[in-house]
Amino acid sequence: MDYAMTAPSERTLGEGTVAEPPSIVWAPGPGHAYPATAGGVPLSAFAFAVGVLGLVETGIVASAASGIFLATCFGIGAGGLLIGGLWEYRGGELFGGTFSVSYAGFLFSTALIYKVFAGPMIATAGLANFNHAFGAWLILWALFTATFAFAATSISWTAVAPFTLAFIVLVILAIANLGGTASWTSDVAKVGGWFALLDSFAAGYLGAALVINVSTGKSLLPLFPTKLWKS
Repeated sequence: MDYAMTAPSERTLGEGTVAEPPSIVWAPGPGHAYPATAGGVPLSAFAFAVGVLGLVETGIVASAASGIFLATCFGIGAGGLLIGGLWEYRGGELFGGTFSVSYAGFLFSTALIYKVFAGPMIATAGLANFNHAFGAWLILWALFTATFAFAATSISWTAVAPFTLAFIVLVILAIANLGGTASWTSDVAKVGGWFALLDSFAAGYLGAALVINVSTGKSLLPLFPTKLWKS
């Protein structure tokens, strides 16, 4: 396989309505005001990382250049999500903070596996066993992601979409890894890549909506809030 893997009372990810722009809590900074929740930072980082993954898996970017995915994971992926997640926690955002910090660890660990540990593991256990182990890694993260997709149904449909698509991506790429060296695995991985591009768009849209709507004070990009779990 290539170097790709396949306000306390209000939530930041997808809050607000079409008629009312999302609220945001502002805190004093050194010379300038800054938002107490990160909003678009972790979403943008996630969108970039998943987007690069999709470009590699679909073959739009040549496999010889797939190492760019590792750089994206180590850099804007893990770094942006970690910073954004800690910022979310600072603003009292459990959902955004947990997602961001957890996925920062996931991206960093995935890149570390391929950059440092893949070679020795393949040499010791063989390629098939490594692929099976990595497939199990992706399945565990798919289950973890499913909890966020479910929790996001209490926020907005634009928050549900990125997590649902991420779940699909992880499952498909897990299947490709579990298939080992079978000829059909490359086609399955390519399907996962196209879903990754859709996921990148969904996460990018949500991040852009938060930034644009808050900056302009208007709901220029709708967030489609859900009515589920509302008492």
